[in-house]
Amino acid sequence: MPDAGGIGAAIAAERIAKRYATASGAVEALSSISFGCAPGEFVSLLGPSGCGKSTLLMIIAGLEPATAGTASVRGEPVTAPRTDVGVVFQDPTLLPWRSTLDNVLLPIEMMRLDRARYRDRAVALLEEVGLGAFLAKRPHELSGGMRQRVAICRALVHDPDILLMDEPFSALDAITRDQMNALLLDLLTRHAKTVLFVTHSIREAVMLSDRVLVMGRRPGRIVATEAVPFPRPRAQELEDDPGFVALVRRLRRAIEGTQDA
Repeated sequence: MPDAGGIGAAIAAERIAKRYATASGAVEALSSISFGCAPGEFVSLLGPSGCGKSTLLMIIAGLEPATAGTASVRGEPVTAPRTDVGVVFQDPTLLPWRSTLDNVLLPIEMMRLDRARYRDRAVALLEEVGLGAFLAKRPHELSGGMRQRVAICRALVHDPDILLMDEPFSALDAITRDQMNALLLDLLTRHAKTVLFVTHSIREAVMLSDRVLVMGRRPGRIVATEAVPFPRPRAQELEDDPGFVALVRRLRRAIEGTQDA
């Protein structure tokens, strides 16, 4: 698949750079990054710690400015957070005094939309992820995986076209992480979205994605692109497929090459 950065791209990054001023001088976090995501495509950003994956995602989300270059969504430059983009962070960031349902409805209140109109959608999303019996529970009464499911429902409640996900499952144990990957695949079958997904896990990237972009060490840059050829729907057994294993191996070599550079 092409880089999808041309006309009609859902997400486009054009020569994005990011520099931070520090007491010891400027630090270059990102260097001239360009790529795109086609509508409905699932793209993962994969790379070593500190390569700027999350910084790039926050620039595209409109939560952090680029030093140079442009991030755009559906052809419009991103200058602030957008209502047609949902964001899922590494930490669920649920408000402890609000119920599960009220946490999901928080974006509706912040956007000053009709809460009553979106309540049924929020309940339906929570039921889809197996939390229909937990609507009145507070975050401390939920497991880590349950809290992250709430965060995903919160990002989807206003039905955005684009979902940006910043290592949403990295704090979970391996079994729960696999369950969350299966849940996300199932959700996206029913709610078609363009997804940009940050992860450290090579297997997770291959299992979820249509395309994987490998970022090199700081200053972050795109050093490799791999299309994921496996049809959907995908099951966990795919990880035993020789083609899956070979693709994971190629991506690992690409990442190791950036660390040795």
